[in-house]
Amino acid sequence: MRFLLDHTERAPEIPALARGYSEQMMLRAYLRWHRHSITRQRVRGIEWLTTRRDQSRGVVLSFMHHNRYDGLFASLARVGAPCLVLTAPEVLRPDTDPALKQHVRVVGHLGQVMAATGGTEAIAEMLRPGVTLAIASDVPGHTPVTFLGRRVLASFGAARIATLTNSPVVLVTVRRDARGSYLQLEQPLEPKDFASPGELLDEMLNRHSEAVLDWPEALDVPTARWGIVEH
Repeated sequence: MRFLLDHTERAPEIPALARGYSEQMMLRAYLRWHRHSITRQRVRGIEWLTTRRDQSRGVVLSFMHHNRYDGLFASLARVGAPCLVLTAPEVLRPDTDPALKQHVRVVGHLGQVMAATGGTEAIAEMLRPGVTLAIASDVPGHTPVTFLGRRVLASFGAARIATLTNSPVVLVTVRRDARGSYLQLEQPLEPKDFASPGELLDEMLNRHSEAVLDWPEALDVPTARWGIVEH
């Protein structure tokens, strides 16, 4: 929690949020083995992936490893928006531990998990008309960005691929109300509205930061999500 929040207005809450973070990590590990409890999440804004999208184009779905993120893809599929989910090749190795294998089963339920191999051009080929390609925005990379006041190294992939293929970017964030958490699909970001993929990436992270700051203890292993800027 210090890594995530030291440079935010919520820094004084770190001790209490650290306890909440431990609870969230244990609960996430437990719920992974109870797929039905996390693959029926409430969804708002589904029209951005269904009735209000241009089916002649692909869509980049930008998500973070926040709350029950492994069940979000099946939750979207149940309301009419199945996804291809991009993941690191090592996650799909046959010799991974049982917990990780179960994680992949949940992520791929009602959808398809694809290894991020072959470079940007190969991944861009997946974005055919009507396809929704889910790419995490909190993975280590080589691009310096600011997230919640800290300089970190992020992946340039989603913004670059969206720009290369002229695909809108739809963010999915986790929000809460009186009934609990739900998935919020945000109005698409058009690559042409940004001077560069870097500016698009900055806007994506700015929007994600709002949801994460509201519920920081639900972010999965924050220290593993970013590269460290060397001083």
